[in-house]
Amino acid sequence: MKKIFTLLSAFAISITTVCAQATPNAGFETWTSHTGYNTPDNWDNANPTTAILGTFTCVKATAAADVHSGAAALKLVTQTYLGNLAPGIATTGTINTTNQTVGGGIAFTGTPDSITGYYKYTSVSSDHGFASFTLFGTSNTDTVAQAYFATPAATVGSYTRFSQPLVYRNAHAVTNSIWILLSSQNQTSAKVGSTLYIDDLGLVTNPNGIPVLQNSEISVGPNPATNVVMINNVSNAKTTFTLFDLTGQKVMEEVLNSASNSVDVSSLPAGLYIYSLLDANKGIVKTAKLIVQK
Repeated sequence: MKKIFTLLSAFAISITTVCAQATPNAGFETWTSHTGYNTPDNWDNANPTTAILGTFTCVKATAAADVHSGAAALKLVTQTYLGNLAPGIATTGTINTTNQTVGGGIAFTGTPDSITGYYKYTSVSSDHGFASFTLFGTSNTDTVAQAYFATPAATVGSYTRFSQPLVYRNAHAVTNSIWILLSSQNQTSAKVGSTLYIDDLGLVTNPNGIPVLQNSEISVGPNPATNVVMINNVSNAKTTFTLFDLTGQKVMEEVLNSASNSVDVSSLPAGLYIYSLLDANKGIVKTAKLIVQK
């Protein structure tokens, strides 16, 4: 078993195609009971392999403090198995213990903007967990888009929302997708006892697209942005920059009075946002997406 757990810790995957919804059992409400353990429906995990020695890395969480909504959540715990590191793993693919890969995946043709969910995390010795979502095209080497969220390398004791934009690498048609969740990212940092709780996963998709109003006199960038967004206005007219998250909540508003302006976004969580620029009469002069990445 050593090789497969090394491989899973290193997040090496291969993909084939099966049919299902994009994020089945996203709230981890339905589980199947086995002798001595449970498994979340539509999510593969290592329990069928490790159960023979009474080791379980994927657990049904039901305590009120461990559930974000509903009656259950996913709990992934890094353990040891046959003397080797066994990170808690759940995937919408299929764990193959013979060729030591994660295969499968889910037939999917959408183009979502970002992944979202709620997590909390118990870190051992600065360990951290992650959630990853990948869209594939014609083959497992044709990565169309990917989103990767890493927890802080510290304990997060209460459920916290995460949102991570999908970064599209090419314009190929999407045919397949896969979620991978681990309690520890890799073997060099993984520590026994690190625990990731996940609940209420989602894909944010705007069916009609986010309305975009272009204005060649105003430039906004860089996009994606990390710390500062520069807004250059050729007309030098007074404008108001307003930023919204994908729930529609206003997270920032600044009045811009010069031709060249800088807006600090370093305090914002990574994710996809929508900005609008209004003129002095409150008319919209430009609106578009803005990605904040860390």
